[in-house]
Amino acid sequence: MKRVLRRAAPKHASTLFKVICILVLCSFIFYLRSEDRELRNDSIIHAPGSSSSNEEEILKRNMSNDTTFVAAVLVFCATRPDALRNHLSQILAQRPSQFQYHVIISQDGNKTAVSQVAQRFVKDFKNVTHIQHEKTEIKKRNNYPAISAHYKWALDKVFKEFRYDHVIVTEDDLDIGNDFFSYFHWGEQVLKSDDTIWCVSAWNDNGGSSIIDTERGDLVWRTDFFPGLGWMLSRELWEELSPGFPVAYWDDWMRKPEIRKSRSCIRPEISRTSHNMKLAGKGSSGGMFKDYLSKISASSSNIDFSLLPTKIVQKESYDKRLIEEIENARPIDLENATTSMEKTYNYKIAYKNIRDWHKYAAKFKLMTDIRGGMQRTAYYGVVTLMYKNCRVFVVPESTYQKPSELANYVYDSDWDKQNRFVEFEAYYCTTKKYTGKLNKTRFNCHATIRVIVSAPSREHLSDQSKCMLVCRTNLHAKLAVVTMISVMVLLL
Repeated sequence: MKRVLRRAAPKHASTLFKVICILVLCSFIFYLRSEDRELRNDSIIHAPGSSSSNEEEILKRNMSNDTTFVAAVLVFCATRPDALRNHLSQILAQRPSQFQYHVIISQDGNKTAVSQVAQRFVKDFKNVTHIQHEKTEIKKRNNYPAISAHYKWALDKVFKEFRYDHVIVTEDDLDIGNDFFSYFHWGEQVLKSDDTIWCVSAWNDNGGSSIIDTERGDLVWRTDFFPGLGWMLSRELWEELSPGFPVAYWDDWMRKPEIRKSRSCIRPEISRTSHNMKLAGKGSSGGMFKDYLSKISASSSNIDFSLLPTKIVQKESYDKRLIEEIENARPIDLENATTSMEKTYNYKIAYKNIRDWHKYAAKFKLMTDIRGGMQRTAYYGVVTLMYKNCRVFVVPESTYQKPSELANYVYDSDWDKQNRFVEFEAYYCTTKKYTGKLNKTRFNCHATIRVIVSAPSREHLSDQSKCMLVCRTNLHAKLAVVTMISVMVLLL
């Protein structure tokens, strides 16, 4: 009997061990499935799913408050699935109602990972649509023609086929502020109230925290410079723009005087969008503006813009208020280090030419580039910022002398070329005023090349003088000299 038990014991132990292993394995599989489900939900959406009772309650509440349609949100994307997931998560988490805002995801090309992200949001949320554009072939790594073709196709689609009246244009690499939708709901009313306003943008080109009033989330401005990066337009405007939409560089085309037609955009003091630098990559500009973009953050405040009257940005009342502020502002002398500034006052400083503008822009850490003769955020040439906790207006000399003639200022398209020259000069060359005497020692030095350029009556060369440009003699310097001469020929 003992022998039988001894033989049976190993068999029972082996069977029991197998049962235990099977149970452990089943439990582990169940655990992994539940973890995978949670992980998938967390990675795909950051807002309640459409099937949840919480969202149904939210939707019922929104329906009872306001079911009036406001605008479609057109999200442009192409090759960045993680960026698209992040952007849509924010858009749909903050969308007040599925009835007020429809979301259209416009994908350029057919990258599978991007399509999968888009389709997941279509499945999980109502009034979310995914459309795909056949990607335009690009040459020499120039993405701008493809971007322009995608923009025209998608905007034609939403306005002409879907028949939306207003559309908010966003891009997959943007983060949005907490009051993004409140701002654009108000912006729709602004577009309807004033024909001199042709777009409402959530972006401030000079929106770094050191040069804005971080306590004024309700502050909004007019600007002649088209900002983009989260902006609203109307169907009437698109019907005007669509026939002549360019094959590349569409945003710079929007800044041309013959396209802008003296109309302005609205932009906030504190941006309601920002670039997600981790997900955006270098982008089409190759990271050219990274230093500026990285300093701009989307607003974390919650402003109820419905309490803000649209009249404050309508041209007549806005211009009157701006003129008064410039008239009452105190002059500021940047050359005098002892100049004291008090928070209770506004200040102003005048620029006469492109060199003045570059000097002040560098001092205040503003973006220096010029498009259509305009500085970024400019309104009739006036650029406003915060400096030492005071409001400063950088204004044209004519407006400085007679603020009441604000609206008479005309942008000079030659500033585009002059700006390129000044930037070229600053990057490649050191400048010295020509004294009329030849420095034989330096002239004979094989380490330098000198090019003397005469440009009478041109403001970008100070005192109508001759400028001696000294560049190192390498291949890049020779190319730089040839480029500089070409620029000067165009200017003259």
